[in-house]
Amino acid sequence: MTPACRTARGLAAGVPVRGDRALHSETEAVAAAMAISPDGRRAALMDNLVSALKAAGVWARLDALFVMAAADAQAAGLNWAAPGGASLTPVNSPDFAPDLGYQGDGATSYLETGFVQSSAMKYKIADHHAGVFVVDGGGTGIVFGNSRNRLQPWTSAGQILTRSNSTISDQSPVDSGLGHSAMSRTETERYHVVKDGALLGEPDIANTTLAGHPLILLGYGTTGNPSGLAAWRLGAAHFGAGLSPTQMALTHAALATYLRGVGAWA
Repeated sequence: MTPACRTARGLAAGVPVRGDRALHSETEAVAAAMAISPDGRRAALMDNLVSALKAAGVWARLDALFVMAAADAQAAGLNWAAPGGASLTPVNSPDFAPDLGYQGDGATSYLETGFVQSSAMKYKIADHHAGVFVVDGGGTGIVFGNSRNRLQPWTSAGQILTRSNSTISDQSPVDSGLGHSAMSRTETERYHVVKDGALLGEPDIANTTLAGHPLILLGYGTTGNPSGLAAWRLGAAHFGAGLSPTQMALTHAALATYLRGVGAWA
């Protein structure tokens, strides 16, 4: 790692940083996995995000955090929660734009996460969360999931559609498909739907048994070909064990701060 990565110095205007300091070990691990080392400004943005998620008690609950608004495609594919493990695999050439992320074509392209839903994950049947930060694009495609877990940020009726380890979906009105769409379950009988850190609702939909299908981005995984492919551009995505509404709000704030810092979000 270059010396510039070992301290957090410059930062985008309007994005706070706690001065010149050593990076968290988790940030250093992510930076070390990048083929091109981040400069001091980017390392500071990265460390602010890691610090905020650790302080909120979120970091330890993550199976995956993909920060796709990165300097290059290799960095965009890293799982920050396990940077030495599997990375995102682009399928059928989703478009990558530096510091914005990956966009699907709504027809054939998507991102494999390397995760097939199983009991070995932190993402459990009745204890899980998922969130995706959409920075551009459009349409009505699904941005995360498999046959029993889905995030669809915008439907033709102007709603967010969620499915939380169930065969039944919920829909709640939203103003736009852009932004941070998320869901979290911490009990059997109901779950939370969250948009841009605000609680939208608590659907009374019980979870069902696990489906061992791939969890993908820009669509949802099945036993065969993925379905519901999306034309949204994703700046970040995360999933793991269940989070409280407060933790969801703090996760949104941390991701929005990072994405503003790299120019992906206003």
